[in-house]
Amino acid sequence: MPCSDPAPRSHAMVLALLCLAVPGLMAATAHAAGTPSYPTPLTDAHSTAHAWGIETRIASTTPCQVEMTVNQTIFMAHVPEMVQAGLLNTLVTPALQKQAPHYLMNTVQTDVTPGFVHALFTQNGAPARCHFAWSYIAPDGLPHSMLGFDFTRAAHDHIDWDHLRFGDMVPTAQNTVVDPQFDTLVNQETVDVTIALARDHAPGDLPPPGQAAGARP
Repeated sequence: MPCSDPAPRSHAMVLALLCLAVPGLMAATAHAAGTPSYPTPLTDAHSTAHAWGIETRIASTTPCQVEMTVNQTIFMAHVPEMVQAGLLNTLVTPALQKQAPHYLMNTVQTDVTPGFVHALFTQNGAPARCHFAWSYIAPDGLPHSMLGFDFTRAAHDHIDWDHLRFGDMVPTAQNTVVDPQFDTLVNQETVDVTIALARDHAPGDLPPPGQAAGARP
């Protein structure tokens, strides 16, 4: 959904949380100078993405496969920095951060994915197609799948990267598969966030993490 789409009040507030990070963190995935040759790593130890718990690696070159992983513990510890930097809205209070970790991880992966795709397909000798797979490491150390999709260099070359809007890349991705468990968690947290914001509660008066939507009197 483009950021300019009209939406009901509660959906608009949730959308406001989603439509913030495209230029900032996406730019952090780009290479500083020159045109690298495939397969150059998409991020390094000095990148903002790495500092915030996001790792990438080209797991296979033939066929091409890029694996992107979020360390949930590191990521959540840096959410206040994302808010301070303007990548996430100030409505993302500490209470809301605890309530919606999967929602926030999904938001940021949606924002940074175009940068990773662009960084890959602008490399010299980039393949004609690549598979991209997202996962996250939970606080207990266990990995969990988020989603995966295929993207082609031809589709990349038809995108106006200088004027990319939130969600513009989604229709041209192929074979998109979202992990059912992750999808359920994101959807539940989205409902909780919508309810919390629609009620205009003070930050300290949000439903506690894990409480079912609508359980409050």
